[in-house]
Amino acid sequence: MKKILLGVIVATICFSFWAGAQRAAPVKFAIFPSNNVGVVEIPNPQIYSRIVAISDIHGMWQNLFALLVTTHLIDENMNWLGGKTLMVVVGDCIDKGPDSLYVIDFLMNLVPKARLSGGNVIVLLGNHEAEFLADPSNPKAADFLAELNRKRVPLEQVVSPAFPRGAFLRSMPLAARVGKFLFVHAGLYPQLPWVNFASQAHLVLDSGNYGNDFLANPNSVLEAKDWWKDAGTRLALEANLSANGMYGVVFGHMPDAFNVTNDVAQMDGKKLIKIDSGMAPEAGANPGHFLVFTTPSQLNNAAPPDALSMTRQGVSHPL
Repeated sequence: MKKILLGVIVATICFSFWAGAQRAAPVKFAIFPSNNVGVVEIPNPQIYSRIVAISDIHGMWQNLFALLVTTHLIDENMNWLGGKTLMVVVGDCIDKGPDSLYVIDFLMNLVPKARLSGGNVIVLLGNHEAEFLADPSNPKAADFLAELNRKRVPLEQVVSPAFPRGAFLRSMPLAARVGKFLFVHAGLYPQLPWVNFASQAHLVLDSGNYGNDFLANPNSVLEAKDWWKDAGTRLALEANLSANGMYGVVFGHMPDAFNVTNDVAQMDGKKLIKIDSGMAPEAGANPGHFLVFTTPSQLNNAAPPDALSMTRQGVSHPL
């Protein structure tokens, strides 16, 4: 317990220092391509030493920083310590919380740092990013717009591909397929062959059409809610995944999915894993969790992964 408290204290002190430095000096941005690949495919997850996933950060930079430091993915200076870890952020980095801009800046600069060590950071699109890029004046973006105004950052810098932040947001893929597991924000994979889904994702995102029905309809992979409550829907989803050579799906978007709040949870033999653990203020501003696949090769199996755990500020236990 003392180690956890110390980690939180250190993270808070470092955050205060870092936030002050951000105001005093310009940010050095990583460069992202203006095109969008649509989906990321990693057929051989065993190239990584472990795979971790988090979702729905919602501008809660201090919570994210404390979690990353105390789980030894970064040090107090925001250097990557994860080695050959693959980190997947399953959407909704922005809105609701006070520091969406810091979350964006941090993640976009963590990507090249991880790659230099043989690791990787993949930041997926969430419904909040898609809705913001489709219409920055939408009501859900009110807190983010207020933050931009407070920090004197022009809106154009986060929506236009001509600027690093805008290019980063517009580079976010819709989904990541890692072995036989799909990582996607809302989790409800449609009745589409994977090749068609991947092609449509690339076409829509690369054109910048973030209001497209493929992304914005209530049953899309970004927007669908409460689908897990219906057994028939779950079985259909699992059948769709299996028909496309996948075993399970890791998703966020619903902090109370499976009737579990402030936690990572799973259903149906670990085929369905939700990782939104309520980091957003309206969901309790909880510290957050990482889902951890400690044996990445198991993601290639059409069976429940054995070495699966969750980590919350340095404390790990089986899922």
